[in-house]
Amino acid sequence: MRVVLRGGGTGGHAYPAIAIAQELQAIKNSSKCELLYLGSKGSLEERLARSVGLLFKGLPGRQLARRFSPEIVLTMATLVRGFAEAMYWLGKFKPDLVISTGGYVSASVVLAQAVRRGLILIHEQNVIPGRTNLWLSRFASRICLTFEDSIHYFPASKSIVTGLPVRPDLIQLPEQEEARKALGLDTELFTVLVIGGSQGARKLNDVVTESIAALASLPIQILHQSGERNYDEVCIKQKAMGCRNYHVRAYIDEMALAYAAADLVVARCGASTVAEVTCVGLPAIFVPYPYAYADHQTYNGKFVARRGAALLIPEKELTAEKLVDAITKLMTSPETLAKMREASKSLGKPNAAKDIVSLALQMIEEQRCVRRAND
Repeated sequence: MRVVLRGGGTGGHAYPAIAIAQELQAIKNSSKCELLYLGSKGSLEERLARSVGLLFKGLPGRQLARRFSPEIVLTMATLVRGFAEAMYWLGKFKPDLVISTGGYVSASVVLAQAVRRGLILIHEQNVIPGRTNLWLSRFASRICLTFEDSIHYFPASKSIVTGLPVRPDLIQLPEQEEARKALGLDTELFTVLVIGGSQGARKLNDVVTESIAALASLPIQILHQSGERNYDEVCIKQKAMGCRNYHVRAYIDEMALAYAAADLVVARCGASTVAEVTCVGLPAIFVPYPYAYADHQTYNGKFVARRGAALLIPEKELTAEKLVDAITKLMTSPETLAKMREASKSLGKPNAAKDIVSLALQMIEEQRCVRRAND
């Protein structure tokens, strides 16, 4: 069995693809599965794919323009070149299935597989589907969805809700005390984990640092992933405040420890973050990034908030006072936190990667049966 994986160039698309690849790797010995990752040259997904031992081949990619402009010409030229290179690699590798997790640069590979009349499985991460997946869904054999609310955007006969694959180390977290010790945190204090995505979130960072003075008087500690771009600026503010219970990291590599240590998460609500937070069953305060395509983060956050697992604060309403008030109320209401944890856990889909891989294997076996019947 041979499978080609294609993420979309960004972490939100690459991480699910890598999680699916790792699940396929786990069954490799029994199924003789060969994997190829076709991704953007020099991107995050190349680093991730190589880090888990995947065969990686780089393709050109360029972001789609949101409005008509001369950039569209360059985008189309890049798509044509990517399509030609994808045809070459697919012809050489001869996959039984292409799995795409969306993103603008995935189009070339999906189109090439469609021309070859091969099987295509696409995964949509957000409540509001991305433009690329909406367009490519006509070529897909099956469509996997993260949220039930997305199902009316796609053909029902092709669609199935699986959830979003998360990294394997989040399925079984270490004990909270052990995690806090490993991260150098106080084992007794109420712990808030702040994450704005791998690149951070400027507005979120600013409001969190403004909140520290008020939070310092409470039995609380903050573990804050600021992102590389904002790290130096946040560190300067941290040193000026001198708060020993405020811990800043540019990037947290061991997210399993961070989630295990936390009592509450404050974060953007990209699909991967929502999937991880619900998978580990944590309550959250979500602050959607307001400039995302189709405001999809707001819809992701509302999906969770409506079910009682999170509070949603629009960025335009986010102030230090409002954040401190929300954290304080949750910290001092164990009953509310317990209900939110239960609701969050009920939304989590820790078996998403397994379910997608099971579907992929079923698709391949069904096609083989059809071919044998026709021979």
